[in-house]
Amino acid sequence: MKEKPKVSVIIPSWNRKEDLDITLKSIFSQNLKDLEVIVIDNGSTDGSSKMVGKKYPEVILIKNKKNKGVSIAKNQGIKRSQGEYILFCDSDIEMTHKNCISNMLEILEKNLKIGAIGGEAYIISGKIETKKKVITLNCETATYIMDNKHYQLEECGYVATCNCMMPKRLILKCGGFDSKIIYGGEDKEIGLKLKKMDYKCVIDSRCLAYHYISQSTKHRNFYALNKNRIRLAIKNYNFFHILALPILDIFFTLSPKKFKDLKKGSIDVTKYVKRAEEKKLLQKIFFIGKDYFWSLLKAYGWNIIHLPETIYIRLKKPNYLEELKNGIN
Repeated sequence: MKEKPKVSVIIPSWNRKEDLDITLKSIFSQNLKDLEVIVIDNGSTDGSSKMVGKKYPEVILIKNKKNKGVSIAKNQGIKRSQGEYILFCDSDIEMTHKNCISNMLEILEKNLKIGAIGGEAYIISGKIETKKKVITLNCETATYIMDNKHYQLEECGYVATCNCMMPKRLILKCGGFDSKIIYGGEDKEIGLKLKKMDYKCVIDSRCLAYHYISQSTKHRNFYALNKNRIRLAIKNYNFFHILALPILDIFFTLSPKKFKDLKKGSIDVTKYVKRAEEKKLLQKIFFIGKDYFWSLLKAYGWNIIHLPETIYIRLKKPNYLEELKNGIN
């Protein structure tokens, strides 16, 4: 009887055939071979599934007829996985060296209070930047460039699931990913849940992956992110914190860091608005500001309409993995 793998790698993908090829090649080049790789093809029309079947026959391929979003895709992968540990990867990443996965596994096995480990690196204008994600009081994500290039066990708000390893028992305890989130914020909620369970989220330079942020299926906007962020706050924050959320939004929107990121054309600001990086500073402020505040109003409107449902979910604490058993997939 075949033994269960130590690590299950879960990769949701949608119309990223070339990027996915690079990601899979990187995974199979790792020195850790005791793993299974699961690709969830979310209704791709670019031949992704055919490429995986031809070049990587050892991959477990789950094919969805339509794009169900990253949360459901990850949950499908979790349900299919056999590994003791799960590594979530985006389909546009590449491991920085051959020991990344084995390093993550070793760190988790030695540090039982670490709930998630990983990290991402960006190549910006020929330079490599690695970033730490912090959850702000209004449930936004603030990113900070790591000055130390060889950091270890750096605690953060959450580990982005573009490259994130967790013990499977913890992701099961979290109930998987919120199936209502198509993209944007599903991994942040896992970070909030791990913190409530007294586990740490850490990034480590020994296990980074390059995150290329694929342009082929780039689908980002302020509205979706704000809608999900406000919903996460209602689900996870206390009553008085939720009431203060609009004030906190104004405070953090006008923070010096936002203007600093805007001035230098940081990817953390400009990636959400098309062509914003081509504008001059005053044009960027107007262009992005108008889009942001309008999307923020729409996001609050959506959450007010859906408030009863969100409160019900907060009280019920559904297990999103169990939904798959009931055919909600």
